[in-house]
Amino acid sequence: MKRCAEYLDGKEVLVCTVIGFPNGYSTKETKVFETKNAIENGADEIDMVINIGNLKDGLFDEILNEIKLLKSICKDKVLKVIIETCLLSEEEKIRMCEIVSLSGADFIKT
Repeated sequence: MKRCAEYLDGKEVLVCTVIGFPNGYSTKETKVFETKNAIENGADEIDMVINIGNLKDGLFDEILNEIKLLKSICKDKVLKVIIETCLLSEEEKIRMCEIVSLSGADFIKT
């Protein structure tokens, strides 16, 4: 990450990394560490994967709180939320759109 950011310094290319890949099963504490570390090493954007298990279990508040926490760490950096739509029902996709809209994240991704 750091090497990439140094190489791209001054170029019109943003550095992005993914947190919690591939299924978002990392603990909240791990995602916090990964996010802080990525930003400290030059990331301009963070793509976070929601915890698919939490969604399947209906733990919507936990998902919302995790997104809000990571956005608070990102501050002015872009936070994109990956929801892995291929694993979700239509109702889950709609619910995640609502959650991401409430979270303060910048984008939702499939």
